[in-house]
Amino acid sequence: MEEIYRSYLGFLNSMSRGLESLTGLNEKKLAAAQADDLTVLNELLNQEQAQALNFRGLELTRDKLLPQLGLEGVPMGEVPGRFPPAMQEEARQAVAELKQRYAAYRQASGKTRTLLEQTLHEVDGIITQLGGPPAAGPAGPGYGREPEGSAPPPSMKTDFRA
Repeated sequence: MEEIYRSYLGFLNSMSRGLESLTGLNEKKLAAAQADDLTVLNELLNQEQAQALNFRGLELTRDKLLPQLGLEGVPMGEVPGRFPPAMQEEARQAVAELKQRYAAYRQASGKTRTLLEQTLHEVDGIITQLGGPPAAGPAGPGYGREPEGSAPPPSMKTDFRA
């Protein structure tokens, strides 16, 4: 039975490492967004998607372990108390580290999300200033039927005769 508890501790440690990696990616995304480096930002988003697949694998591991340990529906803070006495301190440390990593990830991702949202609002404003549809207006090309006879705004036209 101790082997299953060890597996769960390994799962918690893997989650902590994954969150640490995601936090680093979010910090890099923030720097790329601040530098307006879309190439790096795109690469980081791809890495983040790969991490999401890794987390899906961890979720499957968790789903197998929880019923075996009788921990279904047990809040994370109560998990260490359900471990054998000899392993409770190690479980407390793993849970505390996981919570700490999660808090750091939430903070980093919140900053990044805020900056990206502000930048998108600025882009929407520029498009509107150039004569494009407002952000809350009709859908862009490819997302809905365009009215008959609609033409791009004058600032977006190109003279192909040149």
